[in-house]
Amino acid sequence: MLARRDSKSSTELDILSARIAERVRGLAEMVEARTISTYIDTGSEVRTMSIVKSCLAEGKVVIVPVTDRVNRKLIFSELRDPAKELEPRTFGILEPKAECLRPVSLEQAQVVLVPGVAWDRNGNRVGYGGGFYDRTINSLKGYHVKIVLSYEFQIVNKIPTTAYDKPVEKIVTENEVITASRNR
Repeated sequence: MLARRDSKSSTELDILSARIAERVRGLAEMVEARTISTYIDTGSEVRTMSIVKSCLAEGKVVIVPVTDRVNRKLIFSELRDPAKELEPRTFGILEPKAECLRPVSLEQAQVVLVPGVAWDRNGNRVGYGGGFYDRTINSLKGYHVKIVLSYEFQIVNKIPTTAYDKPVEKIVTENEVITASRNR
């Protein structure tokens, strides 16, 4: 799946990402959210910067992950000015500079945008293998809408799961918004 995603041109990914961003920004959950958590895209992932910028322009609090490799977990930091605050850090992913860290509990986010490699229509996902987002999602208390941004070709028939896997509620592609089946 990664090879297929990586085979797409940057222009094609930009166009698809713009369609996905438009769809996700129109979701009631996003409109109503005061705080959102989003990953900062890397490589051929769905681009998230336009979502970050529009949320900031609307006065929303945007929090982004910072990888704590020692403890194998994600911490979250408020992002106010992406152009000034981000730099390549862990795994080469853009994260807030050390002097720009503003820790925020993920519990404050009403919406959590989740990265990954592949998904099924039940909301199950395949991540990158480090387990960082799995542990993060599993630790959430209360209700947070977990949304995946996905290219249509990343949707597969079935993802094998374990008792530790927590599905997302919605998957947004360039063509549709999938509300994950509750018949898991």
